[in-house]
Formats: sequence, C-alpha cells, structure tokens
Amino acid sequence: RPHADASRPGKVPTPTLESPRVCILAGSTRSTMSTQVSNAQIATRSSSLRRSHRQSRRAMVCVSAATPGSANRTSVAAEIVGTILKFPPLWEAASKGAKEKMVKRAGELGIEWEAEVNQLRSAVDWEQALKDATDPAVVENMPAYYKTSFHAYPEGNLGWDPALEVEVAAKAVHAPVFSEDGKTLEKDGDEKLRAGYHRAQAEAMDFIDPDMRKKAKKVVDVGCSSGLSTRALVGAFPDAEQFVGIDLSNYFIAVANHALDARPGDPNGYDRSKVRFQHGAGENLPFENDSQDLVSSCLTFHELPASAAQDVIREAYRVLRPGGCVSMMDMDPTAPAFQRIANNVFAFTAFKSTEPYLEQYAALDVQEVMRRAGFETVETRSSSPRHRTIVARKPAAAKLK
Repeated sequence: RPHADASRPGKVPTPTLESPRVCILAGSTRSTMSTQVSNAQIATRSSSLRRSHRQSRRAMVCVSAATPGSANRTSVAAEIVGTILKFPPLWEAASKGAKEKMVKRAGELGIEWEAEVNQLRSAVDWEQALKDATDPAVVENMPAYYKTSFHAYPEGNLGWDPALEVEVAAKAVHAPVFSEDGKTLEKDGDEKLRAGYHRAQAEAMDFIDPDMRKKAKKVVDVGCSSGLSTRALVGAFPDAEQFVGIDLSNYFIAVANHALDARPGDPNGYDRSKVRFQHGAGENLPFENDSQDLVSSCLTFHELPASAAQDVIREAYRVLRPGGCVSMMDMDPTAPAFQRIANNVFAFTAFKSTEPYLEQYAALDVQEVMRRAGFETVETRSSSPRHRTIVARKPAAAKLK
C-alpha cells in the first residue's frame, strides 16, 4: 500500500517502494503475506491506483475465513482470493511464485526444466508449425473466457512458453498427487494420474455396458493440450480406429503435431495412421450428429467457466452416437485433499492465481449437467486422492435435445 500522507487527508499519495501486504485472518490464526513490487511496476499503475482508490487502498485486506466445518468456506475463500488478485502486483507475485514453485519441484525430481524446454524450442520451425496448426475461423471466434491468464502465464494458453513447457509442468504439478501428505514427490505422478483416469474410466464403462469399450472406434479428446491425454487414450483403447485431439490453443496443437511426427510407426499406434489434432473448441466440435463413440476430456473442465462446461457437455451429446459415452477426469471438489487447499487461504490464493475458473468448477454439479443434457447412467469413480472420473452414456434411443 502507498505510504499514508497525513498532511493531505483523502489524497492518494505517490506510490513508494513499500510492498503491498495482504493480511488474512483465518480462524484464530493471523498471518501476513507480502510481495515485493518494483518502482517501475508501481509507477506504471499509479494512475489506476488513483482511479480506484476505494479498492486499491484496501491492498491491506483483513478478512475472516469461515469457521471449521462451515459449508460456505470455499466460497468465502474464493471471495477473499478474488479481492486479493484484483490488485495487479499481487496477482503477478502469486503467479510468479506458482511458476517458481513448479520449476523448483521439477529440479527436485531431477527434471532439467530449461534444458528440456530449450531442446524442444529449437526442434522445428515453430512459426511455420503454428501456421499449419491454426484455423483462422477458430481464432476469429475465440471465446472471451480463453483470452485470459492460466497456469501463471499472462498469455494463458495462447503462447509458446505454456505450450513448450506444458509437459515438464505436468510432471512437476502432479508429482505429489498420490502422496498422503501432499508433499512426497513421485516423478511418475503424472503418468500414474492418467493411468488412474483410464482405470476408473474402464470400470465405469464396463459397469454401464460390458461391450462399451470394444464399441469405441471413434474417439475425441476435448482439450487435448500437447497430446499427453490423447497418447494415453490410444493406449487405453487399442482397438479404436480414429483419435482426434481438439484444443482451442493453436500453440498446443502445433506442439502436439510435432510430438506425433516424432513418433512414426509407434508400436502403440500413436502416429498419423490413427491420430490427428485439430484446432477447435469443445463447444463447437467439427463432427456430424451421432457420429462419435467416445468423447473424453482430461483435466480440462476446471479451466472452463460453468457456462462453457455445460456447452461442452451438450456438444458431446450432439456428436455421440446413441449408446456412445462421454467421459471426463478432473479434480474432485469433495475430496479431502482438495478441501485442504480450498480451506487454506494462502494455498487457495496460489492455486486461484493459476486457475481463474476454479471456484466455478468446484460449484458445478457436473453429473447433474450431464443428466440435463440427456445422458443416462452417470457413474463417478475415484481416479486419485484428488481426482474423479465421471462417465455417462447417451441413451440408445436418444434424440437430439
């Protein structure tokens, strides 16, 4: 907060080097979080500080979190964090801290973040790869919710840094997923998480229809990113004939195409004989009605506002054949591991700085949305201590709603 100027009451003073502070009162524990802000950062924002004096003077925010056991604790935490992150220097500090934590954790796992990313960065002519991956119509109609920051990247998913770093970041972020204390790291945590998805997916599909997996010949991966989830799908459905990965980021599609081209003749079928990637939106899939057997989405729904998540589910219903299946894996808001983060304002602040729609996802009843879209036999299974898998079938005699 700018230093107070006692000689000019009510006047917003010229900002100085004092760091903004956020004071959080959580239960009976009072803590203070500070972030260093440069002269240049403060100077460039001095005009906006003056325009929004009533909000910015509350860079010192003291709030009380919900008491233990309170049903609205997550919503209160979300309100607190929303207030904090509206102040740009605090958002920058939180997102920067989250990125630094990822890089540090990667180093603890023996992953050479910079070396791996630089090797990929020099692998191909990425500007040409981007042109080849881009659908101009998708760029023109890019939804507003996607043009925001994600995962500590100001450009969100629309840039080279997030696209080239996504795989090393996934290894770092998912390393503690299966540890009881949330601190013990496993280098194969990301691989185990994806395997957990397809184990839970298989259980649910077999429960709904023992022949459902065998019938899955045409598979769509919504929010495929760099192709990690698509690669896992190919392994989980060896009898499928076609896999199409869809993502709104043409940067991610470019990286996915490169990874595919680097594996010609892959023994598991992860090559262009069965797999292709396409720039597109999950809300507007490039398929005819009743044409696909399985629509899968892995770790995508928490990156969607509630309205977009509902649109994606309705679109999955449209393109699936009668008897086809929709399947998603993402964080489980009811899991104790998730609740520990949601109930810790500091942890939630770091999380929220990288996931702008987190509280909307946590509040969305995905199973009910699937039922309202027309799906039946909605099954939920645990994929990890922090994640769930939800599978549902389009009725065999279904008609488009």
